[in-house]
Amino acid sequence: MAASMTGSHILSQVQSLNAVKALHQRCIELEKFLRNTSTKELKNILPYLFEKIFGYGLDPGWGLDLISRSSSPQDFDYVRRLLAPEGPLLSVVYTLMMDSFYEFPMNNLPSPTQHLIEDGSLPIFYANKLQYHNYGRPIIVLNAYELYMFHLAYHLVNPNVQKHSTNWSNITDTLYPVLIEDYLNYFLPLNKDSLPKMPTVQTPVRSPVMHSPMAGKSFNMASSPPSPQRPSLLKSSFVSAQKQHVQTATVISQGETTETYRSDTMIQVFAEFWLNQNPISIDRQSFSHTASENFMPTTNHVRLVRLLVKHVHNFVNTVKPEVVSSPYQSHIPSMLDEFKRSLIPHVIQKKLYTFLRHGFDRWPLDCSFRLLLETWLTYIQPWRYVLSKSSTGRRDSDANDSKTVEEKWFSFVEDNLLFYTVLHQEFTQRVFRMDLTTQFNACMLFRANKVYSLPNLSNMIFRAERDMCNAIWMGRPGHPDLGGSYISPEASLSLNTQISELEKPGFQYCRMYSKEMIHTMKAILGHIEVAKQILSVQEESFNRTKKSGLAAIFDVSSWFQDDHSMGDMSPSEVKKVHSYLDTAAVNICYISEIESPRFDQSSYLEHSLTSDRIPDCEETKEGFLLTPLGRHQLMNKMRKFDVVYQGDPDLQPIRSFENATLVRVLHYFCNFINTQYGQDIQNLCDRNDLIGRMAQVYFAPPLPLNSNLNSPISSTRKQTLQLPRLSLRPLASYRTLVYVGLCYLVLTLWWGVGPVGFFFCVIGVVLLYGFFSAMIHRSSVKMN
Repeated sequence: MAASMTGSHILSQVQSLNAVKALHQRCIELEKFLRNTSTKELKNILPYLFEKIFGYGLDPGWGLDLISRSSSPQDFDYVRRLLAPEGPLLSVVYTLMMDSFYEFPMNNLPSPTQHLIEDGSLPIFYANKLQYHNYGRPIIVLNAYELYMFHLAYHLVNPNVQKHSTNWSNITDTLYPVLIEDYLNYFLPLNKDSLPKMPTVQTPVRSPVMHSPMAGKSFNMASSPPSPQRPSLLKSSFVSAQKQHVQTATVISQGETTETYRSDTMIQVFAEFWLNQNPISIDRQSFSHTASENFMPTTNHVRLVRLLVKHVHNFVNTVKPEVVSSPYQSHIPSMLDEFKRSLIPHVIQKKLYTFLRHGFDRWPLDCSFRLLLETWLTYIQPWRYVLSKSSTGRRDSDANDSKTVEEKWFSFVEDNLLFYTVLHQEFTQRVFRMDLTTQFNACMLFRANKVYSLPNLSNMIFRAERDMCNAIWMGRPGHPDLGGSYISPEASLSLNTQISELEKPGFQYCRMYSKEMIHTMKAILGHIEVAKQILSVQEESFNRTKKSGLAAIFDVSSWFQDDHSMGDMSPSEVKKVHSYLDTAAVNICYISEIESPRFDQSSYLEHSLTSDRIPDCEETKEGFLLTPLGRHQLMNKMRKFDVVYQGDPDLQPIRSFENATLVRVLHYFCNFINTQYGQDIQNLCDRNDLIGRMAQVYFAPPLPLNSNLNSPISSTRKQTLQLPRLSLRPLASYRTLVYVGLCYLVLTLWWGVGPVGFFFCVIGVVLLYGFFSAMIHRSSVKMN
């Protein structure tokens, strides 16, 4: 009874601390509380404390992902100190992890893990954490340190926390990613020969993974709460495809084996919650009906995954090289070196591949994909994250990203071949759905192909694929080929193992240098060419609308526009996009060993309907009609027409820059003239003298005879639009009215010209314009 009252009193104290509004004051009070309360009393309130800090259920917690160094520096510093790796809270956790165990909700685990456990299978990571109470639903039992890491990692993917989260503009300014980096630097140090020492352990500590040959059986930990064993409920092959660490002890004790426990647990928890939210295959029909299968990581999530990959590369690359002192004496590596060598293949590889594969397939077609792309490129370039002897944590190749990839990285390329081939093919298919005229998309294409064009990298990929497939015909383009998805019966066990572990059943492997991939690369070059032509059209249109001299001075509309922009991009950005696309095309040709293309920079508006960029069609009496091939091209979006208005310009809808009344009045007047005197106008334009050429200027038809059509129209409509006519609609434009008004004011104020004089001045200007146009520019239209 006394113990119950004490527990209630401690819980009420923690609840009152959590009610303190000022976060930094709450940290001060909580630190005092942890220091002045016994470990026995803190044991029962630890789960409640974690839930209040990291959030649980509808409670978003302290909002660690919202606390900013720039906006709340005091809260930032106090919370960071409280949750530091050697801070007050984790010091209590290290003490309680010896003999205290807590339940973690099953419904908060990643969806693939939940389904595996419900089906009777068991991921190896949970082999010593799964227990059954009274033959009921399985529960996850964790020690204090594991519980803390589970809550820390789950905070990033907690849907209720994500509702209140915002995109981080700078991860070094937000508390949560800063805390993650603190833990990575502490538990995976880059400049130390050993990991931080465990606190004094008085009783055995559970290993994060069961690594004994008896991994298929249930276990009762000596220090864990008793639970009935139910081996009959588990499948004999319950161990998942995740690789196991090379360890032999199911229970570890104080000594060298405890050196990697906290680091191993932390990295496995991060990989479980951040990289294992989606399966790479649908094993059950019900999977397709669950919302969790459509889990899409946020941009903040991807940023932290990339941070994790970078740090893991830096950490693993500090491993000491194996020393062979004598052929008769074997060198026993340290536990830390073994941990470093096993970290990527046993913990990161499979889950990261699934994470990237799902993202490449489902990520929206916007510029945010750049984060996922850079995460992939970060993983496949471990040579960029090697510490130099003079550095303190920076990678050695920041300034030289185009250096030759050394041969020592061949084993990494071989062990991660699917990252280099399958994911590259997934990205290639995504390129066809990207608008390469935008700077972000062009830059992504440039970045990916720049990496693959690194000296010696494509050669190593080819060699790894050749050695692992071991087919009879495995040559470069030009040699006999056995098909894109062919794998010979002699294929090595290594490739089969990679495919079985990383891909879904029935996966067809397509070689990187097969004929199908070469054809795909050539299609991407065509996609690049179309994008460059579209940019050329925009540049030409911008240059045509750009005015100079007096026209630019009197162009009132240009006063409110940016003369240095073309749509959403400036001319300098357009040049940068051209540069990205040109470099990407050169790199694609280098990687695939195909001939470099020569892009035609001419505007495709100058091409007729026989152009390769429009659907196939034939000319008939009714105009141009689509052929069956043209309909197929149009329906499959292989080609399309340039949809522009080619009708009577006088019948277009009234624009906002036009006076509606004046448009109607001028249309009625011109329609009367064209109807009553149409034949006279035609005869006047057919004359070959000066009068005829001036008439062709004043009565120019909407569609000149030798103009190129951008969209198909009927022959009858085409002949109608090629007849000369009077059109005064440009006079209804407010811009024209402003010009006329300004000219009238200038002539009136400077020379005292009245309305009648101004009218005759306008008539004179119009006649002079027609005369000079007729004399200098021969008409390009031959009237019927």
